[in-house]
Amino acid sequence: MKRLLIWYWSATGGGGSQYAVNLAHRLSRRFGAGAIRLSLHANDPLLARARGFAFETRAAEVSTNRHKPLSTLLALGDSAGVLEEAARDCDAVLLPMNFASAAPLALGLNKPLVYFAHDPAPHPGDYAALGQRATQALLTACAVRVVAMSEYAARELERCGVTRRKIIIAPLSAVFAPRTASFQNDGPKHLLFAGRMMAYKGIDLLADALPLIDARADWRVTIAGEGPTLDDAMRARLCDERVEVRPGWMSEAALEDLIAVCDILLAPYRSATQSGVVAQALALGRPCVVTPVGALPEQIGSGRAGWIMTNVCAQSLASTLSEITASTWREKLQAAVSMSAQSWGHDYWGWLDEV
Repeated sequence: MKRLLIWYWSATGGGGSQYAVNLAHRLSRRFGAGAIRLSLHANDPLLARARGFAFETRAAEVSTNRHKPLSTLLALGDSAGVLEEAARDCDAVLLPMNFASAAPLALGLNKPLVYFAHDPAPHPGDYAALGQRATQALLTACAVRVVAMSEYAARELERCGVTRRKIIIAPLSAVFAPRTASFQNDGPKHLLFAGRMMAYKGIDLLADALPLIDARADWRVTIAGEGPTLDDAMRARLCDERVEVRPGWMSEAALEDLIAVCDILLAPYRSATQSGVVAQALALGRPCVVTPVGALPEQIGSGRAGWIMTNVCAQSLASTLSEITASTWREKLQAAVSMSAQSWGHDYWGWLDEV
């Protein structure tokens, strides 16, 4: 039986941990729970959730922190030993996202590596952009396969020098299990903007767009998350009785609960490869408003499961929100449910037999 180690060590969790757990769940359904081993950092907030599945989950007591590069480097020897033990009797190692010590540890692996490249390059304003580029270049070079999560990402990875024969496409939505959620069909439409509050996510576009639809009374919006762009000045711009701002870090469960009670997810991003929050929303049957950027239109089926803004600007966002009707919302809601089920059910993983 093919045995696969899914390896992701981040003490803070986040999108990488969510993807690692979801990937382990999906592959355990494809290959059997006994074929999958998941290694997470001992402090990962999703460790308890992972242990609720049938596959084996191990907690790694390691030091890996991008804010503490010296201690991370000094601990590489011990970390390599933990990784070697986790990979023992496994046929391949799957790295679902880059992290602080991933590249140097991957160089010492004696097993085939499959690297999941979420982004061909860092987003504008992202942390340690030079370090991200350098470590990703090392990972794509030593990996036997590089997984792109959209057609767009595959093309961009090629532009960044990744050999096409290495690239496998498995959509981000393919690891998000569909979940039935109730729908509120009456009353104002509940819009949600949530996640890491970085400049490229476009919260300023939302702040500028809302006054342009002020005359309409059929909407309310929740803005939830943590990051530098949700500061006091931005919160002052969002002061409206129809706007609820929830600053602060959210667990994955809390984010899922917020998506489950919204009607439409907003993703007015200036820069994107694809979006984990959009994939999560589709899994819950929620249509999305996106910009014509990266793979965002691809994620929502070129508009089947949501609305694509014509431009990356506040006026385009306001116009898009103004055009949403009850009937088009219901149509796109059903498309989101259908697309999520199809993506989850499709077998994107047979190639792992040959790794």
